[in-house]
Amino acid sequence: MNDTLSRIRECIRDRRTIRKFREEPVPKELILELLEDAVYAPNHRLTEPWRFIYIGTEGGKKKFIESMTVLYNDIKPDMKEEQLQKYKDYFMKIPAFLFVVLKEDENKRVRNDDFAAVSCLIQNLQLLAWDKGIGMVWKSGELLYNRGFAQSFGLKDHERFAAVLQLGYPAEIPKAEKRTPAEQLFMEIH
Repeated sequence: MNDTLSRIRECIRDRRTIRKFREEPVPKELILELLEDAVYAPNHRLTEPWRFIYIGTEGGKKKFIESMTVLYNDIKPDMKEEQLQKYKDYFMKIPAFLFVVLKEDENKRVRNDDFAAVSCLIQNLQLLAWDKGIGMVWKSGELLYNRGFAQSFGLKDHERFAAVLQLGYPAEIPKAEKRTPAEQLFMEIH
């Protein structure tokens, strides 16, 4: 058990957010295999509030970029064509994307619990992927909250994007950032 604990600890501390990827494709079968374990995230009432949309082909990336372009034209109509082209070029170079879809419950407390469960699932996936040499960056932002963009990917009224993960084999691994020791953030009440 000590070896297992050491490996888990090492994986948690060594994992990095990766923003630069090699061009090598990430097989969808491998991501699906990792997701089969990641879904064992803590999940109150076992609502399993997630589903996934994988984009790893040139055609899929073009569809994503097309939808993104329509959105940018709506929310940033003054964006210059050259800036938009930079975004397109950047996204085409990313080996794969995984959109994590969150089913939204009408009950606010359940909705919050479900988002926490999805976040745990994403962390599980990041750690499992890191162990296989795959890095990722967890993205959010305006894109994920736009209903038109969500509908272009077939999301239902009671669903939203929780995250888009950019995936790939690292071209560069950044150094660890200093973390505030937990002891400084810890309080005990007697």
